[in-house]
Amino acid sequence: MTLRPDSSQTDTGRSWSPGPLQVDWDTVHRTRYRIHQRITYRYDGPVRSLQQRLVVQPRSVHGDQRRISRRLSVLDAKPQRVDASVDWFGNTVVTLNIPRVEREVTFVSSSIVERDARHGPHLVPASMLDDRRLLETTPLTGADDAIDRLADELRASGLAGAALAAAANECVHNSLAYEHGATSVRTTAAEALARGAGVCQDYAHVLLALTRRLGLASRYVSGQMLGFGGSHAWVEVIVPDRGGDARVLSLDPTHGRATGYEYVTVAVGRDYADVAPLSGTYRAPFAGSLIATKRVFVTVLGPGDCADAALRAIA
Repeated sequence: MTLRPDSSQTDTGRSWSPGPLQVDWDTVHRTRYRIHQRITYRYDGPVRSLQQRLVVQPRSVHGDQRRISRRLSVLDAKPQRVDASVDWFGNTVVTLNIPRVEREVTFVSSSIVERDARHGPHLVPASMLDDRRLLETTPLTGADDAIDRLADELRASGLAGAALAAAANECVHNSLAYEHGATSVRTTAAEALARGAGVCQDYAHVLLALTRRLGLASRYVSGQMLGFGGSHAWVEVIVPDRGGDARVLSLDPTHGRATGYEYVTVAVGRDYADVAPLSGTYRAPFAGSLIATKRVFVTVLGPGDCADAALRAIA
């Protein structure tokens, strides 16, 4: 049995541009996106018993985000079974069983997602503040002495709740330098912090290690940003809110800011291992290669009819 390990695709932690039309995202309250992904595995010869897991299609509902449609096509191979299910975090997971692949198989995923501020702030039951899944460390988010020292410094500030989470986000942003290829999907938070460099999943893991050490329930987010490139990762911290609910604070430590309408959530979990976009196994005496491309287009932008028309033109 040959194992194909989890693959993170290309990270979008580097700066990006929304294209020829510059957008003031602070004024945006409604967006609709079309997400198109093409994932191709190539092999040196025939492979058997391909078991593929895809977590690339956005959740049906997430805060002010709604999935309008989703579609998945398989090219150059015939699946014996395709199953779509919802995992224990509410993520959409597609699994496929393909008996034989000659040389190549391609998965084409297309989704339409809308975000609308009229759905209100992202509130969740207050019970999530004590969700052990979001408070306990994982193999990728365990704290060491260096993370403990950062936690002690933040505690000494006297901050709490959302202010403490925002300070932790800024701390992680300032503690790492973005360096593509410096780490792998198996790099732990402690290792990334010691190296002082990593990609978006490392920034997210360090922030998770820190917020959980501070007693803040938090989860890893796998998603997309507007434009080209691969998956992006950030963190959601659950903080108390008035009225007996809890509020979800969405923070991007790679860019050192809160997320906005240029972000689309695909899946949430305890860490990267829960929501790896691509993973699977197959039988063959050789390894395969992966080519993955993604485009996220804005098709509606509100308010403003002129902006709507312009963005449709470049979609």
